[in-house]
Amino acid sequence: MLQQEKSEIWPSEAGSNTQPEDQTNTKWRVLVVDDDADVHEATDYALARVKILGRSLELIHALSAGEALKILHKQPDIAVILLDVVMERPDSGLRLVEEIRAEGYREQRIILRTGYPGDAPEKEVIRDYEIDDYWSKDELTRTRLVTSLTTAIRSVDYIRALKGTRNGLEMVIEGTQYLYKNKSLDLFAEGVLTQLAAILRVSPEGGICALAQLPDKEDELVVLSGIGRFAPHVGSKLFEVDDIDKDLVFQSLEKGRVPVVAENKLVFSHQSETGRRLLIYFVHEQILSQQDVVLTEVFVTNLAICFDNLALITELGELAFVDQRVGIPNQNAFDRELMNITRSDNDDKSEALVAMVAIEDAAQFAIAFGVTYFDQIMNAVYERLRAVAGDNVLVARVGEYTLGLVDSSGKFEVSAAENIFDEPFEVAGSPVVVRATIGVVRGNPQGRRSSDIQRAARLTLLKQKQKGPGGTAEFEPSMADEVQDSLRLIGRLRQAVQDRVLTFVFQPKVRLATGEVVGSEVLCRWMDDGEPVSPGRFIPVAERSGLSGEITFQCLEAVRDLNQRLQQENLPPLKAAVNLAANDIADRDFVDQLLAVCHQHGLGPETVSFEITETQHFTNDGEATACVQKLAAQGFEIWLDDFGTGYSSLTHLDVSPVRGIKIDKSFISVLSADSRPSHVAETAAGIAQTLGLVSVAEGVETRDQHAICQEHGIEFAQGFLYSAGLYPDKYVEWLKNWNLNGWADHGRS
Repeated sequence: MLQQEKSEIWPSEAGSNTQPEDQTNTKWRVLVVDDDADVHEATDYALARVKILGRSLELIHALSAGEALKILHKQPDIAVILLDVVMERPDSGLRLVEEIRAEGYREQRIILRTGYPGDAPEKEVIRDYEIDDYWSKDELTRTRLVTSLTTAIRSVDYIRALKGTRNGLEMVIEGTQYLYKNKSLDLFAEGVLTQLAAILRVSPEGGICALAQLPDKEDELVVLSGIGRFAPHVGSKLFEVDDIDKDLVFQSLEKGRVPVVAENKLVFSHQSETGRRLLIYFVHEQILSQQDVVLTEVFVTNLAICFDNLALITELGELAFVDQRVGIPNQNAFDRELMNITRSDNDDKSEALVAMVAIEDAAQFAIAFGVTYFDQIMNAVYERLRAVAGDNVLVARVGEYTLGLVDSSGKFEVSAAENIFDEPFEVAGSPVVVRATIGVVRGNPQGRRSSDIQRAARLTLLKQKQKGPGGTAEFEPSMADEVQDSLRLIGRLRQAVQDRVLTFVFQPKVRLATGEVVGSEVLCRWMDDGEPVSPGRFIPVAERSGLSGEITFQCLEAVRDLNQRLQQENLPPLKAAVNLAANDIADRDFVDQLLAVCHQHGLGPETVSFEITETQHFTNDGEATACVQKLAAQGFEIWLDDFGTGYSSLTHLDVSPVRGIKIDKSFISVLSADSRPSHVAETAAGIAQTLGLVSVAEGVETRDQHAICQEHGIEFAQGFLYSAGLYPDKYVEWLKNWNLNGWADHGRS
């Protein structure tokens, strides 16, 4: 039986057992295991008014080892077990100790009490079993019992504090593992509050972790995490929360890294080098001791370092997904969103829409008004597009002049994107009219690679732009086939250029008035695996793939060979016109190499002229004009090809040093004796005469067209009426036999 000490008065025992316990209901639970009912009664009496570490005791009773184990399973938060050794069996208590520890209950402290110390010798029991104290019931006075319990409960308290600290640290570590996810800062904030409560070994009444994204914006501190009574305020502004001590918060903001402690409140704030402000507001049940305050200071110092690292990494993450010039989502953000919808198995994302929106005339805006001005245009388009798209649709900058759009639901109406360009945009205080071309891909993204979807969207945009500026196109599988064919064509053409298997024909150019042959145009021909490939197909491919320059140099070799052949036949050399690609003529290095090749082959202005296709857009005040002027300065004639079908015709004529124009065959083919109104061809010829230029009619196929062109004042012509393009041998033969009076179908072959 428990020995009573009637004369001993414990200060913590004051008051009746019937008085209300503390409102937090955090009693220490003690499991009493003994088969003697009198022991249970005596223990209740002895511990009725005892408080340990400020908390009262709750005694739970079990009369056997089996019953005790069941209670422990249901209430694992038991702090101390007062355990009898001898119950059903002489070693029931010892067996129960082994079972408790074997099942993983390491936190509970176990105090053995026995009425038969000889059956369980103290030395052997303490050595062989994981217990915390051992008493003979005859020796265990009330004082010794309370002392033993206090020691055991203090151990449990520290164990639980360490466990809480570990849990808080685990949450912080979890946050660092997911820094690039939206909730990384939330996890960090939640972990901070949990860890603070564990370190101080207090039960928080409430806590707030708030964040301000920008320097000197403390009034915009937003609650990231809240516990206790502050839990409902997550997402609110800190100063909109009524139940906080705002004066204490302002003190913390002024002090910086030093925690402010006032009674049961603790506030700490820290501003990282990136400008983010972190603030912790913590309310607990009891006044902190000086030791707790010191511990808190150590904790917040480490917390500041951790937050600095987190803030820096978070900012780097944001920089990786934001266009730094405009401040909108960038290509990385677009790739991430596209990857998310291709990997998701959510039924809502079975259909998706991906679009590319290219701003037309963007390069002209940037050149004329500067890159900063165009960035303002890009931002204005982004804001208007995002407004009609909504928060669930990502809009990002995916190119210098292009915005990308990803709608995981596929419900966005493309017409809404088209309509935003109906009204001018306000840029730098003035309205600006902006046009755009749009490429769209729809369908089920699951199981498809995000790169394939993006490639399809860019391909669709490209195909639409090739048709002309503006408009919208939706992806069709045939487009991919066309691209594959184009890629294969590039490979074969590159090999053909390398193997020098391209051939060149010469189409005569005659003077309309006399029929005199004044020169020719050199045209490239290609037989691919025995089949002819249309120049209209492979020449643009050559220009886009950088092969046009080498083809030009091989063309000059053909001109050299023809002149040598003419010399052998005692025929005078004739000037041959060589076409230059726009991307080549804008390259000073190419022009220098072009002049060097001409000199190498003995080709001067009397034997070579150059034609620039007007449909290929180049600026008059840029590199292209400078290169054209350099050729003209060397005496080479420059002709503007396909006149009337391209860009800025009159400007080219006024600024560029051209010798004459070649009127496109589309304006010549409509000429006939039955319909003789004024035509574009006549107007073009008149412009040339006014400017002192020479004109050439392309694509003349009938005698009527020949006569009408002559009447309009056009000086020269070429076309099937005179001859198709001829290989050098046939061209020489044609030249020997040609005369104006016998032209009927003379040159067709």
